[in-house]
Amino acid sequence: MRAANSALEAISDPIERARETSNLLRLWPELHWLVREVRQHAVIAAHGQGRTFDEIGAEIGTSGYRASQISRGK
Repeated sequence: MRAANSALEAISDPIERARETSNLLRLWPELHWLVREVRQHAVIAAHGQGRTFDEIGAEIGTSGYRASQISRGK
């Protein structure tokens, strides 16, 4: 995400920069879903390796309850 943002900021022509930013924003709902899916799979994998949801939550900056919710796609 930061790389994409940096790439947008690097576009010198302001119209092109605005157009490309608009394109990214139009894609955001789909991209947001994909990023959430990556996080869900990572939490599931960590849990599959034997970590508890409390441990996972602490490591990713949330609660164990929230880590459990993430694993269920919520």
